[in-house]
Amino acid sequence: MRFFIFTLILFTQLVYGQIVNIENMRLATKKEGLTGSVDLSLNFTMNTVQFLQIGDRVRLAYSKHRHYVLLLTDHSFMQTKDVSIVNLGFEHLRYNYAFKDSGAVILEVFEQAQFNKIQKINLRLLAGTGLRFHLLDKEHYQLNLGTGFMAEYEELIDYGISNDILSNSYVSFDGQFTEHVGMNVITYFQPKLIDFGNYRVANETQLRFIINKHLTYRVIYSLSHDSRDIPDVRKTNYTFRNALSFTF
Repeated sequence: MRFFIFTLILFTQLVYGQIVNIENMRLATKKEGLTGSVDLSLNFTMNTVQFLQIGDRVRLAYSKHRHYVLLLTDHSFMQTKDVSIVNLGFEHLRYNYAFKDSGAVILEVFEQAQFNKIQKINLRLLAGTGLRFHLLDKEHYQLNLGTGFMAEYEELIDYGISNDILSNSYVSFDGQFTEHVGMNVITYFQPKLIDFGNYRVANETQLRFIINKHLTYRVIYSLSHDSRDIPDVRKTNYTFRNALSFTF
């Protein structure tokens, strides 16, 4: 059984879009102190092409009274026998401060660094702030709305450098239907302030199956759309993936 669980963890697949879904990576825990989780992936295929994929995802959170700090790192490397075909990842640091003990209104401040060779993102740097509102906060169901602004510096391969200010809004729902089955849905909308016709939108829907207090199996569907015309880059992308997470 230990070998089977370890093998499942190694063969977890991690796929990324242009908009990083922070909402699904929040560690939903009400206890104070340090919590975290680690996902690992290793895929090797020998067919007409030799193919290797390695990935890691680390989530660390610290909570005390009205303060909450979240650190995320996520990387993936894919390679054939002769050439690296994918190299992508990000790091994200976020601080939350609840104005009242109820946590109904929260101030958020964040920074992020990202690269994604598939989407021709050589480097993307973000820094922003905003407010998060708990519209529904029951024991098994939560509905949240976030809105704010962020500054963006972006280097696109073969496309140039840009500096922009974007609106950053999201709505999320999380439900725990039974002891072992839950669902999370999050939608982001990020238009440029000076050009609302230039925008990014993303949705991620996740089903989770809790095995025990440490292990959770997830089935995830992601959809992202970037309105810009970037040569050799699809405007709309979607993925299905599986993940087995170990939480401590």
